Amino acid sequence: MTKWQKALPLLYHVYMMIAEPRVRRLIYFGIYLCLAIAGTGVFYSPPKAIANILGGYILIWVFGGFIVLGAILALGAVLPGIWWLERAALAAIITGIAMYTLSVLALGASFLGTLLPLIVILICALRLLEIKEYLLAPREG
Repeated sequence: MTKWQKALPLLYHVYMMIAEPRVRRLIYFGIYLCLAIAGTGVFYSPPKAIANILGGYILIWVFGGFIVLGAILALGAVLPGIWWLERAALAAIITGIAMYTLSVLALGASFLGTLLPLIVILICALRLLEIKEYLLAPREG
């Protein structure tokens, strides 16, 4: 038995239930969690400058909804390796972030203000390329 198995058996058991590669999936889980938090922030304090450009808050709630819905679906799909659900979630996240990026571009935002959402889109595109072939993560044994 390893040191972790003896000290924290429940935590070790939960960690071993995560599909391989575990550390990579935990990192993606953290990314999706941050996106879910950022998306819910759109509902609680929508950016007024973007609302003026779009003519109201409805489109802001739409792209925030895409981000939140996609992030929640991805949170449930990444750890067990349900790739078909994660692909759908990534499509929703990319749609929401793309809508946000276009809104920020219409505002005439800075280079950094448009580059950061594009980086998130590229990270989601990389994940889509990793999981595009199969419905579920392969099992060992």
